[in-house]
Amino acid sequence: MSELIRHGRPVGSVFELLGTLENDMTDALGFTLSRSPLLLRLLVADLGHAEAFADEHVVISVQTHRTGQGITDLEIRLGEDFLAILEAKSGAALPSQEQLALYAVVLGEHHAAHRVLVALTNATQHAASTALASMSVPGANLTHRSWRQIRELARKARAKESNRAKVLLDDFISYLGGIVGMETKFANRVYVVSLGAGNPDGWKLSWVDIVEQRGFYFYPVGKNWPDPPNYLGFRYGGRLQRIQHVDTYEVIHNFHDVFTEAPDEPCEPHYNFKLGPAIVPGHVVKAGPRVVRANRVWCAIDTLLTASTISEALDETQSRLSDGSQS
Repeated sequence: MSELIRHGRPVGSVFELLGTLENDMTDALGFTLSRSPLLLRLLVADLGHAEAFADEHVVISVQTHRTGQGITDLEIRLGEDFLAILEAKSGAALPSQEQLALYAVVLGEHHAAHRVLVALTNATQHAASTALASMSVPGANLTHRSWRQIRELARKARAKESNRAKVLLDDFISYLGGIVGMETKFANRVYVVSLGAGNPDGWKLSWVDIVEQRGFYFYPVGKNWPDPPNYLGFRYGGRLQRIQHVDTYEVIHNFHDVFTEAPDEPCEPHYNFKLGPAIVPGHVVKAGPRVVRANRVWCAIDTLLTASTISEALDETQSRLSDGSQS
């Protein structure tokens, strides 16, 4: 079989020709559902509709635009019995209440006995459930599914599908595996952040103590901050002080729920990370010329532990990525 190269990289699945953006992932899911009856039935059952249905009554729609009502990423309609709207995100950030509320009219116009609105993201179920608990959309059951769960349903479907559908499911499973998780080549990257010298506004706890004494760190959901990393690196005092694994995380809306030293008031959604034991470099790792002020950078963990500066580690990490090496 001939090898297909796109933008200098091998193409392992037909879905990789679409791309890896949210719409690309949703289109891939919609197409696979339309060609794999078993995956469709597994997903519909997982969303709470286990009754039998005839395939000819199913309509799967992607990127449906309605004036004033936004664009639905994916809709699954089973006649007048069931309607699911899936709002997809490629990362761990969840749709906002305002975005989800746009679908209330669409849901209200459909008289299905079972109507469900699904936030489809790469967030953990715990984090998503915590965030969605404060949201509601009239006329629908609001729930969450992860891309990992979709991939697992595809694996289950493959075991009993036709040979033709198996080939498509293999491609879809491979496609999702390459873009949805920390098991990819970015698994050992460290997100290096700067800790301020003082306290957060109104707090009786310093930034450094939040990390060193409490074993937590937090940052906003979205707003130019990344999805949850595997590792966080902390620099203060002019050098890298420690690297810590992100053991778990949740989305919080009031810091006082976790930190009694914080004001008891609502805040914008933040990821709050529970940190593992500190990995302390065996030598001084200064910031270097490329890492100034509050700059945040990604570096491979081994480069941070061997380089003399974070800037040097950043150079090496970027060099590896540019030549296709694993980091």
